[in-house]
Amino acid sequence: MKAFRKKPVIISVSCLLAAVLAAGGIVLAVKNSGTPVPVAPVSTMNSGYWNDNSDIAPYGNVTTNLNQDISYDESLIITQVYVQEGDTVQVGDPLVSYDTSLVALELEMKQMQIDGIGLNIQNVQAELDQLKKTAPAATASASPLAGVLLAASRSAGTSGAPGVSETAASGSSSGQTPLPPGTVWQKITPDSVPYQGNGTRENPFRYYVFPEEGKTTVTVDREYLKQALNDGTVSIFDTVDSLSDPSRIVSSWEMDFASIMELIQDSRPGTPFPEELKGQPVWETITADSVPYNIDSADGTEQNPFRFLCVPGVRMDGAFLRSALAHQTVSVFEVVDDAASPSRILYSFTLNGQNAAAVPDDPDDPGTEDPGTDEPGTEDPGMEDPGIYDPGSDIPDIDIPAGPTKDELDRQIREKEELLKSLDLDKRTAGLELIQLQKKLSEGTVTSTVNGTVKAVRSEEDARLENAPLISVVGEEGFYITGAVAETAYDKIEQGMDVTVTSWNDGMTYEASVTSVSSTPAPANSYGNNPNMSYYPFTAVIRGEASLQNGDGVDLSVPGLESGGSSDGIYLSQAFVREESGRSYVYKKGEKDRLTKQYVETGKIVYGTVEIRSGLDMEDEIAFPYGRDVKEGAKTRAVDTLYDYGY
Repeated sequence: MKAFRKKPVIISVSCLLAAVLAAGGIVLAVKNSGTPVPVAPVSTMNSGYWNDNSDIAPYGNVTTNLNQDISYDESLIITQVYVQEGDTVQVGDPLVSYDTSLVALELEMKQMQIDGIGLNIQNVQAELDQLKKTAPAATASASPLAGVLLAASRSAGTSGAPGVSETAASGSSSGQTPLPPGTVWQKITPDSVPYQGNGTRENPFRYYVFPEEGKTTVTVDREYLKQALNDGTVSIFDTVDSLSDPSRIVSSWEMDFASIMELIQDSRPGTPFPEELKGQPVWETITADSVPYNIDSADGTEQNPFRFLCVPGVRMDGAFLRSALAHQTVSVFEVVDDAASPSRILYSFTLNGQNAAAVPDDPDDPGTEDPGTDEPGTEDPGMEDPGIYDPGSDIPDIDIPAGPTKDELDRQIREKEELLKSLDLDKRTAGLELIQLQKKLSEGTVTSTVNGTVKAVRSEEDARLENAPLISVVGEEGFYITGAVAETAYDKIEQGMDVTVTSWNDGMTYEASVTSVSSTPAPANSYGNNPNMSYYPFTAVIRGEASLQNGDGVDLSVPGLESGGSSDGIYLSQAFVREESGRSYVYKKGEKDRLTKQYVETGKIVYGTVEIRSGLDMEDEIAFPYGRDVKEGAKTRAVDTLYDYGY
């Protein structure tokens, strides 16, 4: 309690400091030049602060004009009103009683909500525990993985559902609906059958995969990649947690034309971009009007093909493809790393118009180039013309991670931890609402919390329409104490409980009784600095006379409830800490009892005090850092406390 009785002193110090600065240093710490500067132990100047995990706030305030309003509550049906306007009431007199049937139903629903949140917390915690036990997949192999797009690990249609093997699992013990049956593959080839999808962007092929023993990747072979490139298909590989008895999808990987191209480009470092080609156009779409960069020397034969610079995933429209077929020209497309400023040719692929047998006949095309035909372009090379696109016979197998990478795993863990915090807050909030409902249910009769006069009594209809209290009571002169109870102890404080009140002014102690506890939390940081803790105001009335005034500060204690204690850290009044070039310092006694400047690391500011994290010990002796004689090298003299000197 001692720390809080220093508050008026701390405020006085701050005011004194302001006056000193405003007056230009007229008030000095030491009156006479050369007078030794008083220094006192940090232990006696340490204000400390009260911890924020107590059951009640350790301090409160006195008020002498407390009123009481009883609000309209649609969940409560009035059965009797005991007072009329003008009646005089005492603390504890009945004012109104209710039928609490609706409250009982609301309480039951609130309990169900809490149970549901608790179940969600258990499920999320289990998922978090599993994630923390999961080893991250490799992020690279013989063929680097840049370009594989990580899909949501719980995408639409698969969220939370267990995977199934070829024998169709019946579901897990959690009661979740199983996915469609399908084979779990350890290598993807053209013969692998997806468990769903048609290969389009809207409905991609989906495959269950699981790595071979000792591996953290699943291989997609080159023939599958060639087929995917030619067909322009999109595939998603869902990694399950078991080969023989899968119960859930661990992660999903999406692969389309662009990602295959990037995988191939990463597996082939390419060659430096020729100087002589700088300034040539780099095509994103090849049309019948596109001009190859070697147009002056090429004839479109296999020995001397047309050559184009292009970006990964270049498009070719139908007119260009038909022209290549009609004229049986051969074109080579050289893919560069940067369209704006190419530095390397990553790889190349060939479009061979002489392979006309592999292309379906177009009854509307006489076999000649028709640049004016307005036909939709193909999304990817060879998409409409399978067989003529050849990205090269040396496409490598691709190894894709069969599980989340470290970055993805870290992201999922963070998301689960944040979700747990949110659910915990929801549960604590609902728990407090449950306690409030329980109190409302048990207190079918509302009693007066003040000694006073009934100012107004309204009907339910009038109170609802006017948004005004049902009953208003104006308190008489008397001493009421406002304190606060932590949310963790909300159910421990009740009307009629004794409160010990100690005045900050003269140390006198009084007994009070709790008359009401608010169901609405006080504004943040009103009674503590813990952002995760809410405090609820309560009111207590002092029995008999008291030497108190309106607004006085008091220490509070309630039997059976913890009112906190002083922290172990060092908290000095802000008046004793100065700043220089952004650094904080104090003056302390150094060698040969001479004053020295000591730089310190500061922390949070609490009630006009600043936390000293490093640079000072309890045994150090400090001085008030203002005054003519306060400077490095000044003589010092030891005192018990600087407060005796007006600092």
